[in-house]
Amino acid sequence: MNPPLRVVCGSCLRSVEIDSPEESGPVTGGVCPYCGDRVDSDTEATTSRTRVAEGPPIEGDSRGGQPSSWAGLWSRGSLGSLGRFQLRERLGDGGFGEVYLAFDPRLDRDVAIKVLKQANPTERVMERFFREARAAARLDHPNIVAVHDAGFDQGRCWVSFHLVNGRPLNWYRDHHRLDPPTAARILRDLAEAVDHAHRQGVIHRDLKPGNVLIDDHGRPRLIDFGLSRRSDVESSLTRDGAIVGTPAYMSPEQALGQSRNVDERSDVFSLGVMLFEALCGQRPYPMSGQGSFSEVAGGGKAPSSRPRTPSARALNPAVPARLDRICMRAVAQDPADRYPSARALADDLDAWLLRHRGATRLRQRFSAGILLGLTAATILGAAALVALTREHPAAAGPAASGVAGVPEPHAQARALLANGDAPDEPADLPAARPPAKSKAASPPRAKAVATTARFLGSTHSGKFHLPTCSSVAQITDGNLLELEDPEEATAKSLKPCGICKPLAAPRTKGP
Repeated sequence: MNPPLRVVCGSCLRSVEIDSPEESGPVTGGVCPYCGDRVDSDTEATTSRTRVAEGPPIEGDSRGGQPSSWAGLWSRGSLGSLGRFQLRERLGDGGFGEVYLAFDPRLDRDVAIKVLKQANPTERVMERFFREARAAARLDHPNIVAVHDAGFDQGRCWVSFHLVNGRPLNWYRDHHRLDPPTAARILRDLAEAVDHAHRQGVIHRDLKPGNVLIDDHGRPRLIDFGLSRRSDVESSLTRDGAIVGTPAYMSPEQALGQSRNVDERSDVFSLGVMLFEALCGQRPYPMSGQGSFSEVAGGGKAPSSRPRTPSARALNPAVPARLDRICMRAVAQDPADRYPSARALADDLDAWLLRHRGATRLRQRFSAGILLGLTAATILGAAALVALTREHPAAAGPAASGVAGVPEPHAQARALLANGDAPDEPADLPAARPPAKSKAASPPRAKAVATTARFLGSTHSGKFHLPTCSSVAQITDGNLLELEDPEEATAKSLKPCGICKPLAAPRTKGP
C-alpha cells in the first residue's frame, strides 16, 4: 500500500491528504475537511499531479514569457511530487529557484527543497546550482542550515535542506524590538558561523537579512550559499568584473566587480552593514536612485574623497560607544581598516556582551543590596520598637517622646514614696528616664514634691489617691495636686479613689 498523497483543494486551496492509488487501481477520493468539497482523482488538479509524478517532458523556462507547468499546477491547486519528495507548500520564490515544504517518505520527515526554475538546464547552469549544495555540505555548524541531499529528477535540479521554522531577519527586525545586546548577540552568532565557513574555504558573498532565518528560539540560521565561492578552488563561473551579491550589503570591492579581491573581509563588511541596520534602523551607505554601486560605496575614489565611516550612535544615541566603534570598524571602506576575519569581529562582540552582562549584573546586585538593607533596617527598627514597648509601656507612648509639648508622666512617684528616699537629682529634671541595661536593678527616682503629701489628686480624673496607689503613675505633672487632708480634696471637687480607698487609710506622720 502506497503512502497517502497530499494535494491542494481546488475550492479552498488548503492542503489535504488523500489515499494513494494502488498500482492497478484509481485514486480513492475524499471530502475536504475545511470546505466540504470533493477531492479525488476526477479533479483536474489531481490528474495534473499524477502526470507530474510520472515525469512528463517540460519545455521552456518559467523565467521566460510563458509560465512553466509548475506554475500552472500551483494555480490549479496541486503541487505534485518530485522524485521521492511530496511537495506540500511553496515557501518562497526567487529569481533562480523556488523553495517548497516537502515530505521525504524514505526518511519520514519534512524538508525544505530548493528547485531550479529552469527545466533541463545546461551543464554550466547545473554546476552553478549544485555549487551551493557542495559548499553548504562542507559545513557543520549550529547556525548554518544543513544540506541533506541533492539530485536531478524530471528535468529539474533540486537540493533538500533541514527545515527551519523561522522568519527572515528583516521580518524579525521589523516585528521585534532589537536592543543593542540582542543585535550584538545575533551578529556574534552569525560571525561565528561565517568564520566556520571561512575556515572550510567557503566565502558566502551574499550575506543579507533575507539569507538569515531566526528560529523559534531566537537563534540565527544562515542559508543560501548560492553565490558562495571556494577559496581553495579556482572557478571560472564568475568572471572578473561581474557584480556578485546584493547591492545594499555588498562591499566596495564587490561593487567594483573585483571578484578576485573578494575575501573574508567582504563578508565582514556585510555583517557590519547588518549590525548597523539592526542598531539604528538604516544602512550605513544608503543607495541613491541614480548612482552606481561603486559610487554608493565610494569605490574608485581616493581615500581622502571617500565618505567618512558613519556612526550608528549618531543616529541612535542609545547605542553604546564601544559597540559603535566595533560597528564602524566592520563597515570601513578600506578592507585594510576592517576586521581581518569574522573570528575577530565575533571575539569583539562577545567581549562587549560579557562586559555588558557583567555591568548589568553588578547593577542588579547593587539594587538588590540596597533593597535588602532597607528591608533589614525596617525589620530591626520594628523589632526594637516592639521590645521597647514591652519593657517600658509608658515610654512607648506619645508622652514619652516629648513631641508637641506633651508633658512626660509622673511614672516613678509611687516607687520613690515607697522607698522613702530623698531625691538626688534637681527638681526640674524629667521624672521618667529609661534605665541603662547595666543598672537595671535600681529604678530611677521621681520628683521630690511627692514626699510630704498625704494624698495625691488628679484634676484630669477628678479623684484623689494614696501615694501608694497604682493610678498615681498615670498622673502627669500638669494634673498632679498635693493634698494634706480629705477636706482639701473635697474643696477641689475631688472624689476618693475606689481602688486605694484613701478615706479608710490610717493617718501617718510625715518624715
